[in-house]
Amino acid sequence: MDSHDSGHCAQEIELAALRARLSELEQTERDLRAELRRVAQDTAAQMEREADLRRQAEDAAVSKRLVDHALDGITMTTLTGVVTYANLAFKAMSGFADGGIGKPLSFFYAPEDFAQLSNVAMPALATEGAWRGVLRIRRPDGSTWMGQLSAFALVSPTGEPTGFAAFFRDITEQLRYEQEMLAQMQVIQVQQAALRELGTPLIPIADGVIAMPLIGTIDSERAQQILEILLNALGERQAVVAILDITGVKNVDGDVAAALVRVAQAARLLGAEVVLSGIRPVVAQALVDLGTELRGLVTCGTLQSGIAYALARKARPISA
Repeated sequence: MDSHDSGHCAQEIELAALRARLSELEQTERDLRAELRRVAQDTAAQMEREADLRRQAEDAAVSKRLVDHALDGITMTTLTGVVTYANLAFKAMSGFADGGIGKPLSFFYAPEDFAQLSNVAMPALATEGAWRGVLRIRRPDGSTWMGQLSAFALVSPTGEPTGFAAFFRDITEQLRYEQEMLAQMQVIQVQQAALRELGTPLIPIADGVIAMPLIGTIDSERAQQILEILLNALGERQAVVAILDITGVKNVDGDVAAALVRVAQAARLLGAEVVLSGIRPVVAQALVDLGTELRGLVTCGTLQSGIAYALARKARPISA
């Protein structure tokens, strides 16, 4: 082999080595690019995870602040009933401040009230997962407050119970106000009953004759009362004539007229007669305009004429 051929072979060997090296470098570049893409993807995923964690941490911080500063009291307890968390509202309304953390629920209730919690609320939480009701809660100084509770069970992602949470609302003043309003309503009802009795006085005129002067307004409730009082009086006094004087009645409409007719009909069933006195011209005109038929009623212009009629009528039998 001459020197020319030897040089040519060396060049080919060197060129082949360069090609092989170039191929290695290209593969290395491809591997590096793939690694860079993987690293970039991992970095982006890591950054996204970190951003999610930051958002979760921020959301948790916001949620905690919302719970801490909620107007209602909020607590969390273990399954055995030990308080692990209480927000500011509960600490204030309970009077325990931070002293209630780590204490059992029995610490907050008198024995009889804790019995209600144990026998009613806790079984409902265990079986239904939630309970609502009102409990009397004790403060450190021995005073009590009425708490409206909404409690529910806390569960893990797998559904296992981990504890309980409860919302408390102090309704002591609300209940006191409702009791005061109820007492006032009862007083008003007693006063109204007394006024109704005063508005439906029953006056004995003579043997077998009674009179009931009516004043004010007659509604359906008062009409029923008039009917009951008059019928009772007819039975107790064995009256044969009852005078209803409407001189003091402000307005006589169709309902009032119908009520008076019912009174007359009921009285006749007891063997008595009803005399309607005190019909003023304006009332008479109103009854005519209403087309009311006062069947079964004897009408007189004044109470005096009604009494005179009754005294003359009482001895005579009442026709059916």
